[in-house]
Parts: sequence; structure tokens; C-alpha cells
Amino acid sequence: MVKKNSVVIEKKDTGISKSKLSSYIALKTYKNPLQTKFPIWVYYKSESNPNSKFWKWMNKNFAKEPVYYDKAEADRSASQMMRYLDRIGRFHSKVTHTMNHEQKFAKVHYTVIPTEPYRINKLQYVIEDSLMERFIMRDVKKFPIREGDIYDEFAISDQRDMITERLRNSGYYYFKRDNIHYEVDSNFMNRSMSVTMKVSKNELAHRRYHINKIRIFPDFSVFKLGERPVDSVSLTVDVGRRRKLPNTLDFYYYNKPMVRPQSLTRLIQIVQGMPYIYRNVTTTYQKLNNLRVFSNVNITFDSVPSPNDSSHLLDCRITMQQTDRHSFTAQAEGTRSDSDLGIKGSLSYTNNNFFRGAEVFQMSLKGGLEAQKVISLSDSLDKGKIFNTRELGLSTSLLFPKFLSPIPLRNFARDYQPTTTVNLGVNAQIKYYYSRFISTASFSYDWEGSNRIHHTFSPIHLNSVKITNMESLFQSYLDQQTNQRKKDQYTDHLIFGTRYSFIYSTQNINKTGSFFYLRADLETSGNLLSLFNKTKLMTINENHHYVFGIRYAQYFRSSFDIRQHIDLGRESWLVFREFVGFGLPYGNSEDLPFERSFYAGGANSLRGWNYHGVGPGSFISHYGDFERTGDIQLEANAEVRFPLYNIINGAVFVDAGNVWLYHPNEGIPGGEFKFSEFYKQIALDAGFGLRLDVSFLILRLDLAYAMRNPFPNASGNYWRFDQAGNLKLNFGIGYPF
Repeated sequence: MVKKNSVVIEKKDTGISKSKLSSYIALKTYKNPLQTKFPIWVYYKSESNPNSKFWKWMNKNFAKEPVYYDKAEADRSASQMMRYLDRIGRFHSKVTHTMNHEQKFAKVHYTVIPTEPYRINKLQYVIEDSLMERFIMRDVKKFPIREGDIYDEFAISDQRDMITERLRNSGYYYFKRDNIHYEVDSNFMNRSMSVTMKVSKNELAHRRYHINKIRIFPDFSVFKLGERPVDSVSLTVDVGRRRKLPNTLDFYYYNKPMVRPQSLTRLIQIVQGMPYIYRNVTTTYQKLNNLRVFSNVNITFDSVPSPNDSSHLLDCRITMQQTDRHSFTAQAEGTRSDSDLGIKGSLSYTNNNFFRGAEVFQMSLKGGLEAQKVISLSDSLDKGKIFNTRELGLSTSLLFPKFLSPIPLRNFARDYQPTTTVNLGVNAQIKYYYSRFISTASFSYDWEGSNRIHHTFSPIHLNSVKITNMESLFQSYLDQQTNQRKKDQYTDHLIFGTRYSFIYSTQNINKTGSFFYLRADLETSGNLLSLFNKTKLMTINENHHYVFGIRYAQYFRSSFDIRQHIDLGRESWLVFREFVGFGLPYGNSEDLPFERSFYAGGANSLRGWNYHGVGPGSFISHYGDFERTGDIQLEANAEVRFPLYNIINGAVFVDAGNVWLYHPNEGIPGGEFKFSEFYKQIALDAGFGLRLDVSFLILRLDLAYAMRNPFPNASGNYWRFDQAGNLKLNFGIGYPF
């Protein structure tokens, strides 16, 4: 049985990829992260019990068929490697293999002896059509092959795709990559290649097409193919930046229009009278599919007779099928936050065409019960209730598939297709010693800068927190506290500011592979309100300004979330995450509002500690009544994810980080961020996790071991291997990052 394959390249600095060569090995070894033979044992056991239903089930879910050494397969693998070397310009290279066996296991060793590469000494382009030549050669510097490069068939294939895409974005509707071919002439003496690219003579492929008529069927149905539309309307809109062009769109309806045609004109990037542009067709697909009111969008083109031989025309036909306008969703779930158990439920209503302009209205009613740990203040209060915390909330949102602004910005709206969202919500939290009422409102824009970049800008974001019904014992407890940050967790406050989020991701949902993710968030609050500090709108109490009786928060907050997903092959991943958060309270605030503070610990952070259980800094609290939050956060995580059996995956991970305060606080000694001390105050944990992947849902169980405290013990040691209670079990839904 094959246990290991290895590839060795005899020459150094060749630039040849070992991983690429290894991909041609036919005898793949069985990768088992736990290094057990259990899957193979199950295979043999099921083979010896072919009629057993139990072993059939075990074979289906846990067995792995062993891979036996086969010299013919090894020879074929070596031949495939040599073929690959030919394709990257190293003709007549040699690949040999040897097999060493120990007991019942074989190790196959492949030795690669590469030749010197052939280089392109002459590159020519033969294009008889002068207009087509101008489109192909207008930016030749971007071509992946140049004179002097090593001959590479993969680069030639990439160039063929690039030229095809360039021509299809220039009106050549029928052009295909097969219309391009390369002639290669080699010179063995100086190891050089002469490459000539030719565009085959094909009358249809050489025709440049312009858009004639654009017909749109917003309520198309396959059941009405033989029927005639009962209504139609034509709209003409001006498109273009510098030179405005009229674009006439013909809408046809089989029933009463559900969506106003004016709402669709800005989404259709195909322009009458302009050349066929494939990029605009894909953009139109994307924009129409983003509307929840439609499904099964289809765009087709038909060539039509033209008045002369020099012009060629295409008729465009766009069909869309309508989805259900109304929908309801009910959900129920059990929750666990820092060992506090609870139940939650929600009922949501969605209208996908609220104002007949493809607007999406959502309203959600949420409620929940939770058994939270409380501060022990008196035995006289009723503590017999299992669920001592109740929550009820109503949230609404209205998404407009367009840019709503007093300033039109028509070019921005057409190029980036922003959406506008209005959110309103209220939430009541009835806790053991007090009640908290939260009101939220926001007005935001979302748009795609490119396929990899997403922006969200909220010029208005409001969050109001009101504390009521506070027990007298709890109020007395707070009055005795000297830590103002702790008191501020239970005071009224108002957040009124602006937010901006930037997301950059190289992930391609259509294929697997390594990718990079970055999210940057910027936020300010209180600056606009501070302009009214000296007006009658404000009242002053203890040097703080209040609007409508509520103290407003003033701060700047930023955070950067960076993630790298590295594909290790065979469904295994190495994932890194780095998080940096910084908040600067100023003016009307000494610290960040509780809900906008940073925290470390929990199932998606430092998994060896409780939720909100780390920091700030080296602060040590001997009571469980303090929420550990800060103005600054540094965190790093690393995780290796790998398959185990069937839908069960595993992971090993390590987490490190902490939170700190920006301003010193006498009630939180050691909590302030200092460059000379912060690196000593990093908490560290490591552990192992299981993931149950059922395609639409990932259930996660992580067992973490807290290895290093952010503060020293009595002997000055930060490591906690000699402490009890280091293990922490976390349950979560989805990946932690």
C-alpha cells in the first residue's frame, strides 16, 4: 500500500513547481490527520461482510479504499510529469521513479531531471482584419507572453482567452477562442522558439455587431410562450458620461406590471446603437439577479438583417420570471453565551416589491429568554426563576435598489449601482436588576467598487440606550463603585454619528483556492451634536452635555479585520486572522460606549476564555460582575482545518490577544495600553475542534486550553500550566473567522 510520494528536482532555481508536478501522481496516498488505520480497517471489514447492513453503512460513511502500488500507474505518472515539463518549455526532460517498501507499505520517489528551457526569440501576430488588429493590439504590454520569455503553453492559452474577451467586449459577438491558433517553430541548436499567432479567416467571427432593439419581458413565463403580451411601453433614457446617447427599451407585459419599468432602466447596461459588449451583458445579469423580485433572468441575442453589408445588428431579448412578493419566516433556537442558557425565536415578514420599484421591506419580531448569572446583592429578592432575562424587539428595514440623495450623482449611480437602506428598530431587555430600552435608526448606502471591493457608507446612524426600572439595591451598589467605566455600563447614552466599511476579498465563489479578505471600519459619533453645545438644545451636568436629557457619546473608532485562507489541498486549509481595533473617546466621553467597546474571549475570539473574559491589560478582577471591555484590541488567530470522516471535519488552533484602555483608570489598574508593557499582556490559548458540515449549516465544537494569562501570578509567571480549570468548551454555529 502506498504510504508516501515524494518529488525531487535535481537542479536548483528552476522555477518548476513541485506541487504542480505532484498533482500528476496517480497513486494518491491516503491523508489521515489522526494517523490511524481505522478507515482502511473499516474497508476490509465491510469487504468481508458484504451482506451486513451495518458494515455497508460503515463503509459508506467511514471507509477509505487503500491505494496499492502499481508500476504501470507510476510509469503513467512519470509520463504525465514529462508532458507537463514539455508544455512549460523544458522539452525532453526525464522523470524516473523508484519504490522502497517497508513491511506492507510503499514509498514512491520521483526524480525529475529537467533540461534547459526553450525561450521565445521571435513573436509575430498575423491579423488580416485591420480593425480587429487595432482592438487586439491596443494594449499589447498586458499580454502574458513576450519575446525572451520561456516557452509556456499555459501562458499561450491565457493569452488566447484574453484576446477573445477583448474582442467580445468590442462588438465581435460570434468570436471564439478557437478562432485563434499559434504556429510554433523550434530551433534545437540555440533552444529557441519562433511563435506566430494567427486569427483564422471566419466571416461570422470577423463581423462586428451593434445593438438594434432591446425587448424586455419582466413577467415572462414558459406557460405563456404561445401568447401575445397584453401591454407594452417604450422608455428612452440618456446614457453615457461625456456624450449622452438615447437608449430605447421596449417593455412587454402578459399581466398588469408588478414592477415599474422606470426602476429597471438604470440596471440594463446594454445600449441601443452601441457595439455588443460582453462585459455589459454580465453586469446586466448581475444587477437584475440582485433584485429579489425576479428569478431566472435570461439574456439572448439574435442577428437581424442589416441595410448594408458593412453594418451588422443584434436584437436583444431579456426575460425575467417573477418571484413571490410576500414571504414569512419563523425561527427558533437555543442559545449559550458564557454558560448562560436561553431560548430565542423570531417571526419575519418580507415584501420584495413594496412600492412597485423592487424595494425590499422586512419586518422582524424577536423575543427570547435567558438564564443569566447575576450579582449576589440580597437573598430577599426572588431568585427562583429559571429565566431571569427577557428580551423583545421589533426591527424594520426598507431597501431601495437605487441611490437616494438630494445630489443626483447620476454617473456614480449608473456605474456602481448603489442601494439605499433605511433601518428602524426598538429592543427591550428586562434584566434581573434593571431594564434596558434600545432604539436604533440608520440610513446607509451600499455599492460594489469592483468584483472584489464592497463599500457601505452610513451618513446617519443613531443608537439610543435608556436604563429604567433599576432596583434600589443595584443602584446603591453602583453608587458605591469608584470605577466610572463600570458605572457607564448602566447609564443612558446616545450615539449619533457616521460609519463607513470597506471590504476587499479575492475569494471566487465559483472555484476553490487560496484567498485574502480585508475589512476596515471607520466610525465617528457626537461631532455634529457638539456644534450645539452652547445652544439651548443642550443641558450640562458635571461638565457633560445632554440632549433631550440623554448624554451623547463622542468618539472615533476604527477596526481592521484581515484574514488569509491558504488552500493546502485535499480539502484542508490554513487560516490566519489578525484584528486591530482602536477607539479614541474625547470631548463628551471618557471611554467608548459599552456596545461599541472592544472585547476578547468567547467562541469567536480567544476560545480559552469566557465571553468578555480577557483584560483590559493586566487587570485582575476577583468578581464576576465586570464586563471586560476596552478601547484598543489586538488579536491574532491561526487554525488548520482538515477533513476527518464524511461530514465531520477537524481543526487545531491557537489564539492570542487582549484589550486595553486608552485613558488610565484608577479603578482598573494595569488596564492602560503602554508600548513598553502591552506585549507582556497577551493572553494565549490553543486547542482542537470538531465541525459538523451539513452543507447549509456548520455546527462547531472547540475545546481550548488557556496557556498564558495576560497578568503574572504571585511568583511573576504568566504561564498557567499549573492552574486548574484551563479547559474551555465552546459551541458555535459557522466558522469563528
